Amino acid sequence: MDTTPSAQDLWEGIAGHFDSITQILCEFIDNSISNFDGNNLSTRTIHLQFDQQKNGDVTIQIEDTGTGMGNLEPVMRLGDRTSRETPLNEHGFGLKHALASANPDNNKWKLFTRTEAEFKKRKFRLIEAPYKYDLQPKELSSDKWPGGLNGAGTVIQFDCSEMMFNTIQKGVKGKAGFERCLDYLREELGYTYAGMIEKGKATITIASKRGPYNRTVEAVKPQWVDYYKPEPGIVQRDLGGGKLTIEYAFGEMKEGSHVKHYKRNMATSGVEIRINGRILSSRLFQEIWDIEPHPSYNHFLGTINLVSDNREALPRTRTSKNGIRSGDEKLESLFQWIKNLHTTPEKRLAGAISEGELVKELAELKSKHIRGKQKKISTEFSVFTKVGSPVDVDLYVYDGNELVIYEAKKDRADVQDLYQLLMYWDGAISDGRKPDEGILIAADFSPGVKPMLELLNLKKDELGNHYNFSTKKWADEGIQYPKL
Repeated sequence: MDTTPSAQDLWEGIAGHFDSITQILCEFIDNSISNFDGNNLSTRTIHLQFDQQKNGDVTIQIEDTGTGMGNLEPVMRLGDRTSRETPLNEHGFGLKHALASANPDNNKWKLFTRTEAEFKKRKFRLIEAPYKYDLQPKELSSDKWPGGLNGAGTVIQFDCSEMMFNTIQKGVKGKAGFERCLDYLREELGYTYAGMIEKGKATITIASKRGPYNRTVEAVKPQWVDYYKPEPGIVQRDLGGGKLTIEYAFGEMKEGSHVKHYKRNMATSGVEIRINGRILSSRLFQEIWDIEPHPSYNHFLGTINLVSDNREALPRTRTSKNGIRSGDEKLESLFQWIKNLHTTPEKRLAGAISEGELVKELAELKSKHIRGKQKKISTEFSVFTKVGSPVDVDLYVYDGNELVIYEAKKDRADVQDLYQLLMYWDGAISDGRKPDEGILIAADFSPGVKPMLELLNLKKDELGNHYNFSTKKWADEGIQYPKL
């Protein structure tokens, strides 16, 4: 009885393990970083190239400066773990799953690789679609090498549909263009590999001939307002498979300037778990404390990083490495340890003050200092009402003579907040009101705010008057925040 499945049927069957092209790319990046770590390499570059074709399909190439793949047979055999080098190579399925998910038609993928010895001989090997049980590598001369990096390494190429490419923007509203999707990918990779990028385990770049686009992926890390007890720390612990190191922190996060991550909302709060700096799971509430995520916890963040080169000491991950397997004893041990360490996520940091409370305090101060009978000071004032799309201004101050509008940020204000203020100004004019000054108030400002403010003040509004924007810190208005 022959139970050998059709290679094509098998390929199609393993093609559904990833939810987005980003997860697929992470599988290839995992393999590269594992190779860097397993061989203690000093050069650790991963270069991603994207080129959109006229029909909308996207050709993607991933190149690394690794050692190359010596024996391709275990690499291409499903479930073979003999070639794994670090905990990032856990299952023996990842490369094949990723290629199948990227190119389920099994007709447009290629893998090029060369060892240091092959590089010196100006040779490399190629295996390409379709996947079959008797894959035979081709040996070619290096003048046909498709990559741009020098030395040993591996290049993976495949074509994916425009629909598959657009899964990069999963979780972001609207429809992004090609380069904007690359920006989203850059953020996602910066979040996924934040700990590894910070420690110099890899340099990842994203490029496209279109634009041209060429950017380095930077670590996406949380910014903290303050920490809960216990203070951030490092401990040694055995979860049931040997000792490992746990790096932990619990606290209130600031609202980040990123599109998807650390936004102080339900989608980005909770506990995130990393293994050796690579994200494995996030937004954990119910799994640990048996409570549902709720807006009252939007500020709360817990970060757990498990550090170990011993696979047996770590919780088991899903085959696609986009999560940790439920029911794993080491995972349950970790959850219990977290719960013992931090018994429940606080709904609010002790002594903390919210952005809304700061604005309310400012409104009260203005109300005391402005004595005119015609004054109007409001934290609930809308503009764009005449066009039927009301937008609330953070603070509206009219002293009977001049109108000042405020955009408020509790901590750091960015250029996008200045454009929010610009929108308030234009909205007031749309409603028949003439602002005299627009103030962006915050505890601190990003470097781009000042030059952009100066540029906007050179422009004129619909009434023909120059915009008049300025910045102030909370202390400038008599509010002691942040407290020293």
